Amino acid sequence: MTDINIENLKLKFPETEQLLFSNINISVKKGEKVLLVGPSGSGKSTLLNVMGGLIPKVIHTPVKADYLDIPNASSYVFQDPDAQFTMPTVEEELAFILENQRIAPSLMNNMMTNALKRIGLDVPLDLSINQLSGGMKQKLSVAAALIQEPDTLFLDEPTSMLDDDSAKNLWETILSIWSDLTVVIVEHRVEYIWDKVDRVILMNDDGEIILDKDPKFVLSHHVDLLNEYGVWHPMSWNQAPQFVQSNKDGAPLLEIRDMKIDRRGIDILYIDHLHIRSRQWLTLEGPNGAGKSSFLSALMKLIPHQGQIIYKNKLVKKTKDIIGDVYPVFQNPELQFITHRVYDEIYINMEHRYDENLAKQKTEDILKMFSLEHSAHLNPLELSTGQKRRLSVATALGGIPDLLLLDEPTFGLDQKNTFFMLELFDELVKAGTTIIMITHDVNIQTRYPSRRLEILDGMILEKDTHNVR
Repeated sequence: MTDINIENLKLKFPETEQLLFSNINISVKKGEKVLLVGPSGSGKSTLLNVMGGLIPKVIHTPVKADYLDIPNASSYVFQDPDAQFTMPTVEEELAFILENQRIAPSLMNNMMTNALKRIGLDVPLDLSINQLSGGMKQKLSVAAALIQEPDTLFLDEPTSMLDDDSAKNLWETILSIWSDLTVVIVEHRVEYIWDKVDRVILMNDDGEIILDKDPKFVLSHHVDLLNEYGVWHPMSWNQAPQFVQSNKDGAPLLEIRDMKIDRRGIDILYIDHLHIRSRQWLTLEGPNGAGKSSFLSALMKLIPHQGQIIYKNKLVKKTKDIIGDVYPVFQNPELQFITHRVYDEIYINMEHRYDENLAKQKTEDILKMFSLEHSAHLNPLELSTGQKRRLSVATALGGIPDLLLLDEPTFGLDQKNTFFMLELFDELVKAGTTIIMITHDVNIQTRYPSRRLEILDGMILEKDTHNVR
């Protein structure tokens, strides 16, 4: 029995003339597990939106198809968890779902508690969703999908913000209940599920399906094709860039003394003393909710904290004291955008540094460097998640910062663009920039930084590394 059947699908976004899909055909049998892969911007999430019924019912986008048969009883995990939530607290979000399913109120509390426990999210039910970290929000979005007990499950990058242990646990949870479900997945961290799915479907840059085979066949016969399109697969890191390493750190750059950060009145991080020098590449690691993003926000004086931040031997009192020298790239790229055009996001950081012609030339060069030149006219919010992430990093190159704060800069990126980013960061460090980078990617943590810091139980610990630069 077929659960999903789409024939000759055509789709284009409003205010654009180019078709994203032209005559796509795809069918998924009941109980099948399908993995959609492809380069950033190829339309994977959009196709998932069509299959899940979000397009055109919720997201109003012109669609034509000779046949469009999609499931009714389905759950959807969004790529951006914030786009999924409709209520202010954890309890209200889950209770709203159960109310729509006409679950008796007397049963709800136990069901909500079990749903959170199963997914590894240990938070009070009355906690505001806005106070969750990105990874904790992602866990909540999965819990909300699973509590519906759907027949069909659509998962769009469900582990992109999770630490390694949480990603493994989440997939173990999903695998434990998915035997009778139809599941369609878009995921870059494919190592957990590659050999568990029935089919791997590869899309190219033009939104066309060019391969649809079982995962073992794809890996044994089409690795070159996957690499050509920059798609993650279980052997991707064999292609990773290798850097010439140096142990020459620069001058003292940043000093932190007696820093204390709290959340809802509860201390989440204390740093007695931390020194960071120029030309260092540091990774900041730790479980979801440990306070990694809060630490970067404190360095920018964006949240209150106790203690002192000394930058280039001067006490930092306000954000304006370090603007220009220090540049943050936020976990959610949409928080970073301040204009209505991709081009302007780059140009706005150039126009005060260079004359008009040079500013335009540098803007165009950066857009090409990040493969965004064909999207220059778009609103940043119209980009795919991977394109948004590339744009958020690209904005930092308006001027080369002395200190670059990166919060999950590679999440949502395909293999090709991840490796490009790592090579770019290496070049920046060699040119004198210091990088503090939050990442959950173990392959990055163990290959590239000169220092590894980990937040654990409210303290920052130095981890051993053999990657002395």
